[in-house]
Amino acid sequence: MTETLTSSPESVAATPKLSLRGVGLGYRTPKGRFVALDDVTLDLAPGEFVALVGPSGCGKSTLLKLIAGLLPTTTGEIRLDGAPVPEGVPEGVGLVFQSDALFPWRTVADNIRFPLALKGVSAEEQRAEVRRLVELVGLTSFEQSYPNQLSGGMRKRVGIARALAYDPDVYLMDEPFGPLDAQMRIRLGGEFLSIWENLGKSVVFVTHDVEEAVAMADRVLVMSRGPGTIKEEFRISLDRPRHFQEVRFEPEFQRLQRAIWRSLAEEFDE
Repeated sequence: MTETLTSSPESVAATPKLSLRGVGLGYRTPKGRFVALDDVTLDLAPGEFVALVGPSGCGKSTLLKLIAGLLPTTTGEIRLDGAPVPEGVPEGVGLVFQSDALFPWRTVADNIRFPLALKGVSAEEQRAEVRRLVELVGLTSFEQSYPNQLSGGMRKRVGIARALAYDPDVYLMDEPFGPLDAQMRIRLGGEFLSIWENLGKSVVFVTHDVEEAVAMADRVLVMSRGPGTIKEEFRISLDRPRHFQEVRFEPEFQRLQRAIWRSLAEEFDE
């Protein structure tokens, strides 16, 4: 297919921020050996945003867990800044999943403060950083509210603010806006995109929403139906900064969206 691209010096630095080589995961079942992921190879440059799309059950979320060190690989290797990823979430990696995973007994401010306290940040610096992050995600009037007093979209904002407080070099995001309605997905997606474009962090972003992937990413990787592997790569050449809503009406956006859907359709038709 003419859309397929491979990594080039434009998208991947000489020393990738994150590197996967021949990564696979398999395990035994009563019916025999099951291969969930096979020969996944990719590089993520510093400051690059890569989206993963694919059929349900193709291993997108599992791949994030491997990158995060939450699961061991069966084959291949994963490196962060050139060093093997250790067991457990490595320093410099932040996780944002579908569930907001907030502490229900902590206020908005205290949820955001938690990673700062873990890092040994002084009380004065904690207060200043919490104020900055609360303002950044638009929750200034809700610092002392508890999670059960917030809407789903507001809880997502708190989760993003808490992830930002960790200040990781790489964000691993698994359907972070998945449970929200379409309007809230667009709103929060636009807010996160604006924040990310100012931070310049690396992101691996799992989504079922092709529009969301094209609107946000530098590259979109299409995964095959199991065993999951990367079957096709699309370079997103849309200008930055991007307006999350308006970019959807650009002809190039629509062309890329159609091409990615065609690639996905091949998996459903097999």
